[in-house]
Amino acid sequence: MRQGDMLPEIVLHPVFGDSVVFSAFKGKNILITFNRYVSCPLCNFRTHELLEKYDTLRSHGLLIISVYESGRETLTEYTTKEEVPFIMIADPEEYLYRQFKIQRSWWKSFTGLFHAYSAKHSPGKKLFKSSYARDGHLNRIGADFLVDTNGIVQVAYYGKFVGDHLPVSEIVEWVVKN
Repeated sequence: MRQGDMLPEIVLHPVFGDSVVFSAFKGKNILITFNRYVSCPLCNFRTHELLEKYDTLRSHGLLIISVYESGRETLTEYTTKEEVPFIMIADPEEYLYRQFKIQRSWWKSFTGLFHAYSAKHSPGKKLFKSSYARDGHLNRIGADFLVDTNGIVQVAYYGKFVGDHLPVSEIVEWVVKN
């Protein structure tokens, strides 16, 4: 998926609510964020970064769709206990990961150790309200997509290393402008 691409007509199966296709969100700005698995401290840190700015993002009409490799049961438990208000998608079969070409890389996972890993890992671990089993890949690299009201990808950000995502400040800036 690249900047300028139209979102494909994919059926999403949120952990809460009915199945829906991307076109149902036409008219809304969307952030689609791809994470590793629920028990990943880096992903938990990222989720909490978004939660800190959620009121601002929501007030500007941004819809957040968060995709995890974890199974539905684990993701449902996480969403409930951590009080995450996003549309949460369990994708253990990696269907969406393949559609959006979200990569796995041992090299990028290794280099992540030298890019603020401990600054995110330790706080992310402390932010958990429960513990969860790992049910995903250690070498999954995150990605974020900002999609406009017409369903066109305006920003396609593929992480350069494990734990790398589009900075929240850039998401806020984009949504305020749009």
